[in-house]
Amino acid sequence: MSDKIVALTESTSTCIRLYSNTMNNLIPSATLSFAIFLNASAIFAGQWTEVPGVGLNNSGLYGVAVVSANDVWAVGHLKPRALIEHWDGTNWSVAGLQPPGTLLNGVAALSSTDVWAVGQNGVLHSLVLHWNGQRWVVVPSPIVGTYDVLTAVCAISHNDAWAVGFSIPYVYILMHWDGTIWSVVNGPPANSSSLLSVKAFASDDVWAVGEKDRTDFTTSTFTLHWDGTTWSEIPSPNVGMGFQFFNGVDGVAPNDVWAVGYSGFSNVGALTMHWDGTAWTVVPTPTDGSFTAVKAFSATNVFAVGSSGNNPLSARWDGMQWRVIPTPPVNIPGWLSAISGLDGSIWAVGVQGFRREATDLIFNWTE
Repeated sequence: MSDKIVALTESTSTCIRLYSNTMNNLIPSATLSFAIFLNASAIFAGQWTEVPGVGLNNSGLYGVAVVSANDVWAVGHLKPRALIEHWDGTNWSVAGLQPPGTLLNGVAALSSTDVWAVGQNGVLHSLVLHWNGQRWVVVPSPIVGTYDVLTAVCAISHNDAWAVGFSIPYVYILMHWDGTIWSVVNGPPANSSSLLSVKAFASDDVWAVGEKDRTDFTTSTFTLHWDGTTWSEIPSPNVGMGFQFFNGVDGVAPNDVWAVGYSGFSNVGALTMHWDGTAWTVVPTPTDGSFTAVKAFSATNVFAVGSSGNNPLSARWDGMQWRVIPTPPVNIPGWLSAISGLDGSIWAVGVQGFRREATDLIFNWTE
């Protein structure tokens, strides 16, 4: 969820927890990474290029959604307010700030006049915003507990969208938009759980992933599936010890879905699993670290982003294996929180720098 490695504000220290736990457990491997970089450069055309964002201190980006090459939204935090940035094809600019105490974690776009953003508001309840082509409007959302956070959102149509998150003390949240109101939808019971990402293929085919069975020292991977009527838990492997969780989910077909995250003290590297229509299977990666998001463009072209050590991490699936893709040097610590793309326009966003010097980090993929 949003513990994007550094707690940018006191009010968001809980929701910025998972990635900080991840960073504490990372083991840099410079030699391995260098060898992988050389290998990846020979295989893949294209590269990441850093694009200047608004560059404000005490800021970071946690979600991104591409509408077109000249219409991209990114959301996050400019202490102590939720931050919205927009790309117009030439520059990134501030497109909105919410009241103090707010934070935005995820954004999803159906069109240039239909964009959703989710997070938390200043009274510790969920925050939902909608862009109608003219302005961002707060849309009421249900109160689930005493501290509600929405971490991700996906939209199927103008009257069919899902948002996921958690309520302290770690009860996962599923919310649905029917074109008129957001309402809570119940799922199966799960101990100490949270949902961190959601992907919809159709109204009757939606995935949500995160963690469950949280203690001070462990978590387990957690996947839910919506069949149009009921949310059901789908078993997913746990391959290491300590913290294991999913941060992101995406796919190109109902039988070709990826979930990514972190698995502590395992030999599989940064965690990736693949759904083939029947079962989740662990797919080893050639790097330590944690993946925070995944974007699938085809069965042989999948990107995952996150962090390794103090640096951003990017990897690409070619249909046979994952290969690390080099990222430009950034102010450390740096990490990527989200990735989105459409029609050849691919963007990844995150944070670079420490505490008050932290600023937005934005990469664009070019081939």
